[in-house]
Amino acid sequence: MFPIVLRICSLHIYSYGVMLFISFLCGIAVVEHRAKKFGVDPRKVTDLALWVLLAVVIGSRLFYVAFHWGEFKNDLIGIIALWRGGLAGLMFYGGFLGGIIAGFLFVYLNKLPVRKLIDAVAPAVVLGEGFTRIGCFLNGCCFGTPTHCVCGMVFPHNSPAGATFLNQPIHPTQLYSSAAGFLLFFFALWLEKLKLRPGVLAAILLIVYSLFRFGIDFVRYYEDNANFWGNQVV
Repeated sequence: MFPIVLRICSLHIYSYGVMLFISFLCGIAVVEHRAKKFGVDPRKVTDLALWVLLAVVIGSRLFYVAFHWGEFKNDLIGIIALWRGGLAGLMFYGGFLGGIIAGFLFVYLNKLPVRKLIDAVAPAVVLGEGFTRIGCFLNGCCFGTPTHCVCGMVFPHNSPAGATFLNQPIHPTQLYSSAAGFLLFFFALWLEKLKLRPGVLAAILLIVYSLFRFGIDFVRYYEDNANFWGNQVV
């Protein structure tokens, strides 16, 4: 894979961080474009995005540290040293919870229309999932279990996926998630044509994405207990 896209002396630019940055910029652009349509001040959207971005990084890092405490108990500085792993030491669940909490706090303090706002934001979130999971693929993390399916891929031995399953084809669950994110984005744009009540669009996307995440855990590998199914190999 390509975990590092650019090296400048001791400075490394990581592919995961680049894709996360791209997803953030695209998300802001999409929501700002849609904001007025939903009766939301575009300037508030930018402020909200900064709140959520910070909360996502903090929340996902704290969850990663909690489930990988053995890596940090003798190196507390490593907890905040995100540059060592190129933002790869993050967990989706923590970022999701952090973003939700920060988002609703911002909305409450600024008295924004909640249901209209989440309808404006929801498509940008799934679009961001599409871009960010490409970063996971390039980094070789968030990978699947061994498979004999034609979609199986052998990852380089110097990647997390290749080191765990040496010379074995595994499910590229990162690409499954990326494809789902992009498809849900276009699905959201189609749903808008149905003139749904405020909040329904976001609710539908949340339900569909939750079903996908439930299903993908059957073929995704986890090195810890942060999933429902344990370390299945199918």
